[in-house]
Amino acid sequence: MKDNRQAGILFIMISAVIYGFTPVLAASSYRYGNNGINMAFFRALIPLPVLIGIVLGVNHKAKVSSGQILLGIVAGFLSFGYVLLLYSSYEYISVGMATVLHFLYPLYVVLFEALFRRKRLRHMQAVGLTLCFIGVLFSVEPGGNGKLNWTGILLAIGSGIVYAAYIILLEQESKRPLPVYLLMMIISLTGVVLCGTVGMIAGRITFSLPTAAWTYLVPCVLLVSLVACILFQLGTRNIGGTDAAIYSLLEPVTSIVFGCLLMGDTVRVSNTIGSTLILSGLFCNALAERQGSGRIKH
Repeated sequence: MKDNRQAGILFIMISAVIYGFTPVLAASSYRYGNNGINMAFFRALIPLPVLIGIVLGVNHKAKVSSGQILLGIVAGFLSFGYVLLLYSSYEYISVGMATVLHFLYPLYVVLFEALFRRKRLRHMQAVGLTLCFIGVLFSVEPGGNGKLNWTGILLAIGSGIVYAAYIILLEQESKRPLPVYLLMMIISLTGVVLCGTVGMIAGRITFSLPTAAWTYLVPCVLLVSLVACILFQLGTRNIGGTDAAIYSLLEPVTSIVFGCLLMGDTVRVSNTIGSTLILSGLFCNALAERQGSGRIKH
């Protein structure tokens, strides 16, 4: 049991590093003609043939209702809705800042439950919300013209809000779950439709990318879809969602580090203070969830 938990922690930490590193690959591909919408489209498209092959090759005995399929489609819109917003934010602000702002999503889940489900806010959650709010004020940074790039900031924050809605929906879906690969196939297929439609309307879908762009794009998609996602699922099954959220805090830290090392992002004192406050707030929230679920382990 202890070995399973240690393996689970390792899986979550590796997935967090991958999730934190791949935004650098995505942003690097933008330098060679790629863009956020196109990136999201290929993230949905490239794994799709593999998922379709797995679904067709597996004999599912469970009956699947139209309601479950519909829920999977909605999950797909939310899943790739947040990807569209997050990948697009990299065009305006640093990957570290975008990831930190996106990672506020656990707080949006808490706020939703407090406002609409009348779930009482725990003391640690209130402290976490306060720290995160102050941290955001410190984290936002001016662009090259000395002004805040509100487009990138709002895209990153919006991605967190949509991702929070996705998590809440998956909670409902888990009550009558689809086979996991079927759900992933539906989500990817929906993502192709959503990102393709948005991209064609905006005129931002292109297959005519230079080799350099593909060199960053393909590893990014494969690492996220076929490595990080699987490791995160395996890790969560071994240690639980709440503990997984704690160890996932490595993701925004990784994004900041790789952004500085590989993208030349500048870390200001205010950014450091803001990121520290946000991570502390998220940690407080995760601890509150852990205590509330009675899952405190040593």
